[in-house]
Amino acid sequence: MAYYQNRTKKTERSCYEAALHLLKYRGQSEMEMCRKLKERNYGEKDIEETLKKLKHYGYVDDESLAEDVFRSFRSRRCYGNTYILQKMKARGLPCPYRIPEEEERDNAFRVLAGRAKVMPSILKNYRKAAAFLLRRGFSSSVIHSALAEAGVEDEFPNW
Repeated sequence: MAYYQNRTKKTERSCYEAALHLLKYRGQSEMEMCRKLKERNYGEKDIEETLKKLKHYGYVDDESLAEDVFRSFRSRRCYGNTYILQKMKARGLPCPYRIPEEEERDNAFRVLAGRAKVMPSILKNYRKAAAFLLRRGFSSSVIHSALAEAGVEDEFPNW
């Protein structure tokens, strides 16, 4: 019986209460909040009013959330600018920030060295090492520099 009572309470939540429930778990961008409230079948007008109220109280602030998310990715030191930009765009956040190339190169070398501890053969295969760093969002110039620093020989040096 209690199960059914909880189910009805959940569906009877106001749009604002549902939004606050979502914010309890992590910061949401305006785009994410709108999408999630639409999935819960709230009307456009309710969603618009809720977002206006959330912005007024400072619960939804895309600029500060973007800064926090970027800082979080940067502190992990294992992703390049491309990866971070893609993740932030997927969340509907602006990304005016960039990791400096020197720091990105150091991060790429560090990530590659960590991977080499688990899989030493990666340092013998330029393509695998480059593909690994590319999936982490590092640029081609950073990848080339990191692989040269790690001593990984390019299979086709004249290309």
